[in-house]
Amino acid sequence: MADVLARSLREGAVGCSGETFVFFDLSRLQNLLDRLKAAFPPTTLHAVAVKANPTVEILRQICLAGHGCEVASIGELELANTVGFPHEAVVFDSPVKTREELEYALRLGIGINANSLGELERIDALYSPSSSRSRIGVRINPETGKGSINTTSVATHNSKFGVPMKKNRDTLLRVFSAYKWLTGVHVHIGSQGMSPEQLLEGVGTVYDFFVEARQSTEVTVFNIGGGLPAKYRESEKPIRFAEYADSLRLRCPDLFTPSVSLVTEFGRSLHASCGWVASKIEYRVESSDGTPTLLVHVGADMFVRKAYRPDDWHHDISVCDSKGNLRTGTMRTFRVAGPLCFAGDYLDRSVSLPNDATEGDYVIVHDAGAYTFSMWSLYNSRQFPPIIGYEGPGTKFRHLRNRQSVEDIVKFWSCVT
Repeated sequence: MADVLARSLREGAVGCSGETFVFFDLSRLQNLLDRLKAAFPPTTLHAVAVKANPTVEILRQICLAGHGCEVASIGELELANTVGFPHEAVVFDSPVKTREELEYALRLGIGINANSLGELERIDALYSPSSSRSRIGVRINPETGKGSINTTSVATHNSKFGVPMKKNRDTLLRVFSAYKWLTGVHVHIGSQGMSPEQLLEGVGTVYDFFVEARQSTEVTVFNIGGGLPAKYRESEKPIRFAEYADSLRLRCPDLFTPSVSLVTEFGRSLHASCGWVASKIEYRVESSDGTPTLLVHVGADMFVRKAYRPDDWHHDISVCDSKGNLRTGTMRTFRVAGPLCFAGDYLDRSVSLPNDATEGDYVIVHDAGAYTFSMWSLYNSRQFPPIIGYEGPGTKFRHLRNRQSVEDIVKFWSCVT
């Protein structure tokens, strides 16, 4: 990362793009996409979660690699249409789809996962086999419990996501028999904070229902969702797609046979390690308790989860000098604070960094490619930073997204077109 930053500064790749830059390693993303494809049967639809990273040029690379996408809003669906994803490779998963949105998705032939029994009733009123080729499934909550992060655990008894399995098993069997257009099941138990064992338990619980339902219905599609945790600390061991697929093959063997259409919805595990952020240190402020604060140009506007739930979310941090050279001197404890008018706006309140970190240096925030700039906050109306892509040592930089202009900010908050 330091080498890339140094080269971008030397070559003027960042230009006059402000004081914060998002970098994204496109070659690393391609490698992970290839690994994902190799781990599962060749007929698997890998619908990459747009919510993790909605950057159009990055979505375009995913599309060109032969993958699909998972969308959770009409806006994300339009991003998918703009990029050019085939309609049959798009999966629509929002828990609050309107009748108009369902009608639109059905007309295009977009895949749909209903979140509730009530949504199935809406689809039944709208669906016509003569006018729609949509593959339709129902999300099932296996009720296997929460992981280590409450706010990203979605398989609890009171979850807003999916039809609860325990009290609705017989009802689900009946709706599969009643709705001939209902051919799929969907399960997703959480994003980050779920162990591989918990992911396997969630998929396995719905798989057992799937095997039973197949005895009397035409259900053929199994969507295993995503949720494979990303590695955010240098000390952590990443979980490989192949390892997860091998575990699934042992627990749910039918999913790897030609009679089943398998779908995945990975996002964080593909994007997180590909992106990182460099932000200039504007001030180093000494404090009465002896812990200095580095004030930088990004904080809770991009790292929302880190700021609000610091015990649940982590990003390693490094420091480079003003030319991009990595600082490696004597270490001491710092606070790293963002620019917002909000007392909780910290990237870290106790992080060990080189003592000589100073104004004009750059803080590098690691593993920032997923659920960071896609969660950008408009508080204080700060400009969204540029996203700069690269493909390994010596390759040319290209802007995947330009820095937001102040005129665009005014336009957003205005009724003037």
